[in-house]
Amino acid sequence: MRFDSDKEKEFIYIWGDEVPGNTGADKHDVMNWDDSMSMKDMFETYPGVWDRENEKLGDMIGNDTMVYREEIKGGYANETYDDKPFLVPYLVPGSDKCVIACPGGAYLTKSIAAEGSHIAKFLNDAGISCFVLWYRSYPYRAPYMFLDLQRAIRFLRRNADKYGINPAKITTVGFSAGGNLCSVEATVMRNRPVTDFVPDYKPDNVDEEDGMPNAVGLVYPAVTFAGDKIQAVMDSKEGYNDPVRNREFAAKYETKDYIKAGDPPYFLCNALDDEVIDSFLMIEFSKALRKKNVPQELHIFPYGGHGFGACDLKTIPPIPGFKEPDYAAVSQWMKLFVTWLEGTL
Repeated sequence: MRFDSDKEKEFIYIWGDEVPGNTGADKHDVMNWDDSMSMKDMFETYPGVWDRENEKLGDMIGNDTMVYREEIKGGYANETYDDKPFLVPYLVPGSDKCVIACPGGAYLTKSIAAEGSHIAKFLNDAGISCFVLWYRSYPYRAPYMFLDLQRAIRFLRRNADKYGINPAKITTVGFSAGGNLCSVEATVMRNRPVTDFVPDYKPDNVDEEDGMPNAVGLVYPAVTFAGDKIQAVMDSKEGYNDPVRNREFAAKYETKDYIKAGDPPYFLCNALDDEVIDSFLMIEFSKALRKKNVPQELHIFPYGGHGFGACDLKTIPPIPGFKEPDYAAVSQWMKLFVTWLEGTL
């Protein structure tokens, strides 16, 4: 998945000479793709993490092939561990606040249009600057994607004057796996230094900045890994299939357990008929926020499914068996988000 060619000229690479986790090794150490596969092969014959019928995780060749086609062959990832995370700026002159938008895609791919560039457009129309984050995903494992978002926040704070933003008005908003990214970064990572995770990393001046957002938006977010095959993407297939490692990994990134008093305010929304992520998991996250008196705004719409993003049907990929959703209710979330944001920062 790619950005428009004119935006490709504006990429802002957020790391310096050293990108933690980039080893130059071949991604075939984890991945095994077959570019002759059909969509049916990827989603029905070899569904991998999309398999809802079997508890054990099977062959991930379908997932690997999708990642190869969309992220490597058709995107910005490499066949080696040399990916370079970047921000794509959508600036509004005179806007002192900005939003970092984090597209979802199960940490396999990224929904760049529906949850990236189209999000930037509606925010720009509301007079708010936006940066879309292209972060590292599978076969990179946790915590590298979380470090990318943390770095993006620090980078923008360090360069706030250059982009005309107030360093105290930086919001993150994430969708699905991007919602997990934003919630983990704000709760689990909690401004810890990169060297806590990558001991041999050599910090630069950007690392001196605060990595906490001033506000967080979570839209149909994956706020937990418990019981979710996405663990295989973030840890390993073996880790997911091992009950002990499975529980340990889920507990390590159980975002609601890390919420503290004084955390930034949250905007939460999803739809009751979401068949990918149980909407009530977000309610448990909301309860944890309330317990710690963290400001929040919560919206649960009666229908709208999963992945509604900017609520543009033209951005939906042709996935076998996927039913066209009704966005009449959930399309309200964008105006509600802008109103919340204006009243929060």
